Amino acid sequence: MNGDSNPYQPVENVDGAAGQTPDQTKQSGADKVPFSAHLLCGWPFLMVAFGGAIGGGLGGGAYGINMAIYKSNLPIAAKVALNVLTGIAAFAIWFAIVLAIHAAKS
Repeated sequence: MNGDSNPYQPVENVDGAAGQTPDQTKQSGADKVPFSAHLLCGWPFLMVAFGGAIGGGLGGGAYGINMAIYKSNLPIAAKVALNVLTGIAAFAIWFAIVLAIHAAKS
């Protein structure tokens, strides 16, 4: 068998993935996250409504953490619990910032 026909030989410039095998380039498109997961992970963005830019920043950070949790290999129950705790932590940080700003004004 010719060495050039090895399917695991790295290929160049396949969908912008130089140095990956054809199997690896196919897997990169398989990491699609369902819309429902974006909704469940993005609930801390609701802090924008009452938290403004600070709430939006904290909500965005919590969303990023929640997406990492969603993509992990944890059990579903752990993912849900951590998702909720991440949002609560973002809200608690926002509340601490609000108290600090209010105390500084007084």
